[in-house]
Amino acid sequence: MELHVALTLLFFFFVVYSLVARRLEASILSGPMLFTAIGYGFLSIDAGLISPLNNSVVKFLATSTLAIILFRDAANIRIPSVIARQATAVLSARLLFLGIPLTILAGTLAGLALFPALGLFGALVLAIVLTPTDAALAQPVFGNDGLPEIEREALDVESGLNDGLCLPLLLIALALAADTGSGEGMAGHATFFARQVVFGPITGLAVGYAGAAAALRAFRDRVSYPAGRTPIMVALAGFAYLAAELLGGNGFLAAFTAGLAFGWRLPAETVRDASNFAMTEGSILTNLTFLIFGAVMLPRAFDGEVGLALFYAVLSLTLVRMVPVFIAMLGTDTSMKARLFVGWFGPRGLASVLYLILVVDQSGFDVAGDVTNIAVFAILLSVILHGASAPFAQRVFFPRQSGST
Repeated sequence: MELHVALTLLFFFFVVYSLVARRLEASILSGPMLFTAIGYGFLSIDAGLISPLNNSVVKFLATSTLAIILFRDAANIRIPSVIARQATAVLSARLLFLGIPLTILAGTLAGLALFPALGLFGALVLAIVLTPTDAALAQPVFGNDGLPEIEREALDVESGLNDGLCLPLLLIALALAADTGSGEGMAGHATFFARQVVFGPITGLAVGYAGAAAALRAFRDRVSYPAGRTPIMVALAGFAYLAAELLGGNGFLAAFTAGLAFGWRLPAETVRDASNFAMTEGSILTNLTFLIFGAVMLPRAFDGEVGLALFYAVLSLTLVRMVPVFIAMLGTDTSMKARLFVGWFGPRGLASVLYLILVVDQSGFDVAGDVTNIAVFAILLSVILHGASAPFAQRVFFPRQSGST
């Protein structure tokens, strides 16, 4: 099949998806699920179609998509209401600063038990890759007003910040695993982590606030298109990410905090209008990323140990995630069903795909291929299981709210 035929089919699938997207959101199917299958189908028809694709393409798509989604989601979090609801802030902090370390620990132990050949640092890298949750795959949950607001907003904050917190940890773990002999030592790694988590948010807050102030004036003076027609969110997300990276900070933390500042500075109605463009761009890039994931990364995973990899994937989505979340939520005024809900909806997606590219690109990391093959199955299962269960979250976890809406 020639390339232009494949592109014709790709755009045809996007047309069909656009026409039925609303119906799909209420079904067990999702965009990432369908486009992963389409990507894998392209490979089955003609492997030559995906030969021009490489890690840099996947990395660019995943990075761009994640930055846009983090910015957009953060902008729609109303900071005053979150601060006013102390329970939301406390739950978010528990998920980030207690849930993340416990999840990494559990994932590392599971990796060592099932794949001793990975070694300690290999198992640690695998655990970190699969720790951050995906805002893109969780959109049907975040946008469901029938679900409890505190838990939804805590999940939203967690998915926005855990990418940026886990990335420095991943880079440090990769450096230790590769044993590059840089001589930085733990003090150097600690300094690197501090720069990432300090410079990133500071840069993001500055970009987001200044961008919002400029946008507000442009909208009022009518020198710009209305908020619903401007790509301001996309542009600011990319600017915040790159500016932070240039300054030694974490770009994903910058994108999220820039969105927070942007949403805090502008009226809620303006933010909602501006989100429309970013939502469209984010949806397109998300589906493209998963198409390439299905065409490039998924086929390679079947070359490894499929059975054990699938078992680890099941553990990663259940016990490795849910037990730490349950522990993190102890002492909070949350029900058992709420804890199960927060524990289950921690999908692995764009951040994990991006992290895998960094793993593959790390020189001297001998088990990179094994880590990648194992993690790919966890991402695949997450795309399928979280995508299929999202429309039924309210009915399963909170049936009383479901019956009252």
